[in-house]
Amino acid sequence: MLDTRIGTAFLVVAACVMCSSSAAADPAPGDVITFKNAREHDTFLPPAVMTMLDYGMKIEVVANKSCPWPEAYKKATEQYSAQVELTEDKLSLKNYVSGMPFPTVDANDPDAARKIMWNQEYKPAYSDDVRTEWVVDNQDATGFVEKMISSDVWRRLKWDGRLNLDPKPIIPNSPPLRYTEQWGPINTPFDLKGTSFLLYRYSAPQRSDDSWLYFPQLRRVRRYSTSDRSGTLFGSDIDQDSIWGFNSKPEWWEFRLLGSKEILVPMHAGKYATADLWCSDKDKASWVPCVKWEKRKVWLIDGRPERLPVYAFSKRHLWVDQEVYNVTTSEIFDKSGELWKVWQNVFWCAHSVRDGREYPDQRLFTPAIAMIDFQLSHSSRITPPGPANPLVYDWMFESGERSLNLPEYYTISSVIAEGR
Repeated sequence: MLDTRIGTAFLVVAACVMCSSSAAADPAPGDVITFKNAREHDTFLPPAVMTMLDYGMKIEVVANKSCPWPEAYKKATEQYSAQVELTEDKLSLKNYVSGMPFPTVDANDPDAARKIMWNQEYKPAYSDDVRTEWVVDNQDATGFVEKMISSDVWRRLKWDGRLNLDPKPIIPNSPPLRYTEQWGPINTPFDLKGTSFLLYRYSAPQRSDDSWLYFPQLRRVRRYSTSDRSGTLFGSDIDQDSIWGFNSKPEWWEFRLLGSKEILVPMHAGKYATADLWCSDKDKASWVPCVKWEKRKVWLIDGRPERLPVYAFSKRHLWVDQEVYNVTTSEIFDKSGELWKVWQNVFWCAHSVRDGREYPDQRLFTPAIAMIDFQLSHSSRITPPGPANPLVYDWMFESGERSLNLPEYYTISSVIAEGR
């Protein structure tokens, strides 16, 4: 049964989710928001974030700072965006090369929601390739870590829209690919050691993603059905479509723009892989992040999986940053329309966060993610490894061979070889 405090918080905030911010106190730098004063700022917080405050989250308000696009991405947008159009069925892009497809979105445009989600699909966070190490802590209602899942590998390789590394702007393939992605091989726990998840996203709107799971203990590769996209991975609370806030294929969804709004977003978190990043009202590491938040303009998108007939969720509310087009908060609803889960991204826009690599452009690091199942009182929080661990592949952008992020690594045979 839905926790009454969750239901109450969600209904109260949802009733005025797109109200004028003049109805609430304007959060200023230096303010600290907890569950005690959350109602004073409720129109600056998504309903799920209001609920996270009930679990002990503390928001430190700081001044807004821009998160500028990488220079190559900016130039590509200026060069190519004017020629980009939606196809007649609104499901695909015409004449896209690289950069942001629709840098200027008019809220009154009947196609605004779909254009926003295409911007999200081609956001500047990942230009050519990206790789990072990761840890997932599965926690029960008390904050006890039931299982820790870790790996040296999450990597994504873009096959179109490439800006920096040859070949560009496209890696030729038949059929054309938008990107490939891999989670694993997993290091811990022992019963999952060597397991990997591999995904191919095709450019053709009618073609489903190809996904595979490799289980070394069973010595077999299992094709992951499109109907399982809302099912959880590796025994966590995380489903394939929620990764990074929204990881589904936009063509399968109907989107509706609910409005433009200014809310608080953790865009410059100020903490990275340290124990104090997580907090609770019980003064111990728990589900929710205690970091710096700032006021940002976002789009609120209602997304419904109309072309995914077998799906656990009825809809998603996606809060999409209007500068970088990453999903900041993804609220996930059950079949009865009740809030079920949240994926909350924590960002840090900087030249470098801790690993010594100084990028010429500011990059959008994701030092923490809270994936919370409110109905089951369970959480899977995601971070990079802690400071005690030597980092080899921690948030590497446009690194190609240096981070083993080339096309030949995205094959079933490579996944099997890595998992041994």
